[in-house]
Amino acid sequence: MATFLFAWNAKKTEWKEANLTSQILKIAASGSAHDSWSCGNRKDLAIGSRFFIIRLGLEPRGVVGSGSTNSEPESGPHWETKRKRQGQKALYVDIEFDFLSKEPLITWEELQKPPYSSVTWGIQASGVMLPEPVADALEKLWGRRTTGSDPILPDELPSILTYLEGAQKTVIVNAYERNPQARAACVAHFGLRCAVCDILLAERYGPLAAGFIHVHHIKPLSKVTPEYRVNPKKDLRPVCPNCHAVIHRRLPPLSIEEARRLIRRA
Repeated sequence: MATFLFAWNAKKTEWKEANLTSQILKIAASGSAHDSWSCGNRKDLAIGSRFFIIRLGLEPRGVVGSGSTNSEPESGPHWETKRKRQGQKALYVDIEFDFLSKEPLITWEELQKPPYSSVTWGIQASGVMLPEPVADALEKLWGRRTTGSDPILPDELPSILTYLEGAQKTVIVNAYERNPQARAACVAHFGLRCAVCDILLAERYGPLAAGFIHVHHIKPLSKVTPEYRVNPKKDLRPVCPNCHAVIHRRLPPLSIEEARRLIRRA
């Protein structure tokens, strides 16, 4: 089955951040979410086709979602507000998301490198068919990112790091299984402001930090059992890297409120 690229630019469509947030939370709760999506001028889009969503426009840009199509293309009011008012039409397919995130799991910078650089990712309309070699490579990387075996951001910091003088430094990342969709739901629910110091990193550092935040596990991953199911609203909080590091300066880690009190006292 062919793989297609669908575009999302919140500045141009009626599908906004609120829609993204709602669908992320649905996927975290049930494993999937249904919607309708423009497929450009493509009419030969078979039911069951694989798709990826690329976030365009403002940062953070990159691949943020995936799923499959549930219908053949059908005509409907145009997705662009101005053209919709003019009575213009567009083609749409029903889709089923299996993963969504506000943070790209495959970044724009990664897409500019081989084997992905052979594709123009800044598409003007959805429905672009990906070449098979690129689709296969994208699927493999996406699979590693969405299962947590190849995370692009560390969620849990090591509690104690010790190095020998002059020895090669190695950053230790724990191997406990994490759920990237739970992380996505945490960010969708709480936003990108640090739950401790209230900083929004993009306000401090600009576009480079757009969408960047750590996610802190209130219950340390080292304490959970393999059967434990993470609740994004109860178990996770967005925290900036500085606060995250301070939280883990103690064993057991500081609570969010204890970390807040340190800031108030200072």
